[in-house]
Amino acid sequence: MELTNKNINFFKPVGEFMTRDVRMKRLILLVWFFGNFGMLFALRFFADPADTVEVTLNTGEVVRQLTGKSFLTETPFLGFPFHYWYSAQFVILMFVGLCYAYCKFIDNLEAKHF
Repeated sequence: MELTNKNINFFKPVGEFMTRDVRMKRLILLVWFFGNFGMLFALRFFADPADTVEVTLNTGEVVRQLTGKSFLTETPFLGFPFHYWYSAQFVILMFVGLCYAYCKFIDNLEAKHF
């Protein structure tokens, strides 16, 4: 195999191999982003705005803040609140699944092109 200088650019892939590889990486990053941060957005979106608590700071100032309760925090799943299970276990399983999917994808792509 001859080694030559090639310009590799993630934002402007050249060739079918690199184009498909970059497309898959973008998809994985998109799934990872929404998998990690989607629950945070959902917790904020579904929080009950009427459920608040007053907290007294060291300065004596009283601050009212949302408790964040919603069906996501109240629904039990495998003995834990759903939002906790999702953040503590599902996101890790999703990461391992994404790694496995990418490895299988790149193996198939390399077998096709090399």
